[in-house]
Amino acid sequence: MSAEMAGETRNPLPCESAVVISLESCAASCLLCGDCLDRCSLLADLGLMPAEIAEAVASGQVDERLLAAIQRCDLCGACGRGCPAEINPAEVFLAARQALIQNGTISPFEYDVMLTDRDWHFFTIYRATYGITYDDLMADRCDALFFPGCSLASYAPELTRAAFGWLQGQGLSVGFSDLCCGKPLASIGMCAENERYVSRLQAQFEAAGAREIITACPNCEVQLRTYMPAVQVRSLYAMLAEAGIRVSGSEALTFHDSCPDRCDGRNPATVRALLSGFPQVEMASRGQNAICCGSGGIVSMIDPDLCNVRAGRRLAEFAGSGADVCVTSCMSCAHRLARAGDAAVPGEVRHCLEYVFDARIDYARIAANTRGMWEGSQGQLNLERLADARVLPLPLPAATGEDFHA
Repeated sequence: MSAEMAGETRNPLPCESAVVISLESCAASCLLCGDCLDRCSLLADLGLMPAEIAEAVASGQVDERLLAAIQRCDLCGACGRGCPAEINPAEVFLAARQALIQNGTISPFEYDVMLTDRDWHFFTIYRATYGITYDDLMADRCDALFFPGCSLASYAPELTRAAFGWLQGQGLSVGFSDLCCGKPLASIGMCAENERYVSRLQAQFEAAGAREIITACPNCEVQLRTYMPAVQVRSLYAMLAEAGIRVSGSEALTFHDSCPDRCDGRNPATVRALLSGFPQVEMASRGQNAICCGSGGIVSMIDPDLCNVRAGRRLAEFAGSGADVCVTSCMSCAHRLARAGDAAVPGEVRHCLEYVFDARIDYARIAANTRGMWEGSQGQLNLERLADARVLPLPLPAATGEDFHA
């Protein structure tokens, strides 16, 4: 939602003024070698080099075909690996989204249920519909803040609570946040809204006196490290591994490394170590070469069928591995791969915390819930909530003592 929609005025943020500069820099640096087209079917089908995309957007010459591609990029960044000019086409597409949001070509309300800077969005509506609350875990003051992420907190409350309990058992004074990290806003291209929203998170963190944030979502970890660089961010999975947690079993496991896992190899290695007591095999693409599950880039809001095609591609790799179970530390990835439209899932898909805390997630129930929340009288209520959604007040006044609840 733009500032005008929120009923406020503001000066441009640095990232906004940098959008055209980024596009122009790409246009000047791209060697037009076509290497990225060989790595990405979306770019290959479009038939445009990053420089040509950047020039078209910067000059306002975006036709329907290019617009469709910009909104269908999963932002995984795989196309940029090995670029001789060190250009990441995913960043070009993201800069394009920012520019097109700013000039009104893309409406934020194409993504209305994912405008997570509002009081009502997909995840808050889901939790309200199915009575999922964490009010008893909230704390005005804490040393560490547990930040499980929207998907885990919504789809797997039992695992979320188990993780919180484990952290308490480590002697931590731990608080809880059921807020979004802001990644959906960033992926849509809503740069100003993302930075303003993160400023709210920062203010709440400081008001609580916390020393660190503990994440259970790879996307949250990267988002918070990027936009809150002064805050110590720790991974729950690293903490579990450091505590000596190891789980054993007879099932053959393979691993889906989520897109943010490409930032470094720590999380993939940690998840494999946690489950080192199982036989492990690898898929054809893994680690920095892993392909997207289909959830990346908020593409499901524009083209859900394409998301299922991408999930099917990953599931084909799962089948080729010969493993019994595909494990991931990203709840969004687990949800996407477990449902995958009409694609035949070659085995079970599980979140790694299901093994750590010995609790199963009913993915079929989650899929039924996501449909049911928009049906009947409850669906009408939820549509009204969405229509009446309001931007959370920003910036939050310092030291209010407000807890971490939307």
